[in-house]
Amino acid sequence: MNSTEKKRCPFMEKCYRKNPIHFGEMSHPHLEELLVNQLDGTIEIPEVLQFACDDRLQLLDQLKVLQMVLRKEKAKNKDSQSCVTSSLFSNIQSTATSSIKEDMKEKIEKHKKITEQRRQDKLKQMDAEAQALSRALANKDKKDHENLTSKTKKRSQEPSDTGSSVTKKMKQMSIESNSHTKNTSDSQRSSRNSEQGTNPETSIMDMYEACDSEQSRKEVRKKAIQMMRQSGLSVSIVEPGEFAIKYAFSAPYHLFYSRVENSKETYNQQFSITFPEILDRSLGEIVNSLHLNFMVDVGWLCLQYLLAGQRTDMLILYGDRVDHEKLSSNISMIEVNMPTRFGCHHTKIMILKYKDDGIRVVVSTANLYSEDWENRTQGLWISPHLPLLPESANPNDGESPTGFKKDLEHYLNKYRQSALTQWICAVRRADFSSVNVFLVASVPGNHKDNESDFWGHKKLAYVLSRHATLPPDAPQWPIVAQSSSIGSLGPNFESWLSKDIIPCMSRETNKGLKSHPHFQFIYPSTENYKQSFDCRNLSCCLPYSAQVHAKQQWIESYLYQWKATRTGRDRAMPHVKSYTRISPDFKSIPWFALTSANLSKAAWGIQRNNHYIMSYEAGVVFIPKFITRTTTFPIEEEEDPAVPIFPIPYDLPLRRYESKDSPFVCEFLNSVRRT
Repeated sequence: MNSTEKKRCPFMEKCYRKNPIHFGEMSHPHLEELLVNQLDGTIEIPEVLQFACDDRLQLLDQLKVLQMVLRKEKAKNKDSQSCVTSSLFSNIQSTATSSIKEDMKEKIEKHKKITEQRRQDKLKQMDAEAQALSRALANKDKKDHENLTSKTKKRSQEPSDTGSSVTKKMKQMSIESNSHTKNTSDSQRSSRNSEQGTNPETSIMDMYEACDSEQSRKEVRKKAIQMMRQSGLSVSIVEPGEFAIKYAFSAPYHLFYSRVENSKETYNQQFSITFPEILDRSLGEIVNSLHLNFMVDVGWLCLQYLLAGQRTDMLILYGDRVDHEKLSSNISMIEVNMPTRFGCHHTKIMILKYKDDGIRVVVSTANLYSEDWENRTQGLWISPHLPLLPESANPNDGESPTGFKKDLEHYLNKYRQSALTQWICAVRRADFSSVNVFLVASVPGNHKDNESDFWGHKKLAYVLSRHATLPPDAPQWPIVAQSSSIGSLGPNFESWLSKDIIPCMSRETNKGLKSHPHFQFIYPSTENYKQSFDCRNLSCCLPYSAQVHAKQQWIESYLYQWKATRTGRDRAMPHVKSYTRISPDFKSIPWFALTSANLSKAAWGIQRNNHYIMSYEAGVVFIPKFITRTTTFPIEEEEDPAVPIFPIPYDLPLRRYESKDSPFVCEFLNSVRRT
């Protein structure tokens, strides 16, 4: 791509953007000049610059993104490399005469088609391999084989059973393979073991242990895909090594939603992601990982690492384990004990440590088992790579402008777990200066004085009151909440919502007296569920009970349907939880919270004598002034947006419940099973 074809960015040296599409469309001579001889390797910024620069960290981030864009353009035009390189940098000071937006779109579409073709080719290859493996097992009794296939394809009806289905299926596959192996000769067995790189009694953990070199990673990944497909599991095959580009294109928000297996429309979306992509080797080789989560299937989790070609030491803090896999020696698990039976360890955080000692933080809404990542709507934020600070750094160095580093360290300390010491140290030694979101978390306990502002709805109120900016007509911007469950909220709207939550989410930098905005709550109706992919299997991620709803039917006045046709997730039940305010014209939002916290007192807290919270939760809050240097994010496509569109997961305008509608309650499943 030729920089002389690009329009010069109107903001010139004052441009703050870090989006690859923007750099593909607009010329930035002051940045391009710095990269003339730095297309590869580490970028060095001269001590003296030819333009004013107030934020050298932002400048470095921009140069990294531009370096990737230019490097990609250079690779795509390698047949005329000398010509392209010359044209990129010889006319840096010239003014472009035409926009290349259509050319950029064409390149993106071409990239999507190539990626899809690779995926289809890989699927065909895996199908052929699976069929070959089936023929090898053909001498087994046909009736037994049909019974086994029927069992492996049957979906469990309860969430806990659903989570362990991966391990069960894999064990069944191992048993079938072992039974056939006993009838083969020693030479046949030796030959096949050599081809597969595993012994005849391979388990998930055996494969995970074996994945310790470049060659074994490829062999083990191939074997894992064969076994998963043979055992009836859906396999999200995304070619490893390509996620770094998609991650760069997600700037400046780095917000993703899980790909929906049964919705092909979600496969090529820029913000759509599968679990192995989070672990992709293009982001670095992972040597250690921490998982804080509620429901965990360790066998399934290890398979995701195998699909990504990764193997790490792993520490898992969990609330409910849904498998019985024997742990590998490099995996440790700790059950988090809760002070009350009404709270749970609901947080969903990952911290990945790489070979270069840098780390990456992932904040998600999804549990770690198969059904949560197949046909449900999940959200997650992925941090940039956070490099190791130099040994000479001070304890307070490397802080985010949002205080994310301090808040994460404070949160991890609340577990009082010695096993987390190395992770607290890893956070302390990392450079978080590129993080542009706030961490809003909850920990169980009675929080008083200044400590209360650190957790739950009081932390959100603290952030909004200092950084959220709304126009004078703020009361016309409704609060829109969306979650996958509803807690016991009290006998009326005034009991908790209008007392604690509405005032919290109404906060802004303008301290003037204003009336509270309307409250709108997105929660799936029974009809939404009937049309969902979950309903096919009678699985469920909406644990709201009829008993609780009977005590708070007033909530129906505030309910809106789950509609997500725009993103291809209309039938993918939302396990995502989000909170925001939306302008009356549905064009912009002043902030957005993505979190594990449902609409409940246990998650957000209740004001008694102190601020009382029962559960562990974690989320991130996006504030425009830290990300786009504006007061709002656009949520509707404009002809030439100055700021990238913020991807909210549902359709606008919202659609109210109709008179015949009722919120989904989990007892609905029992009535369907009886019929």
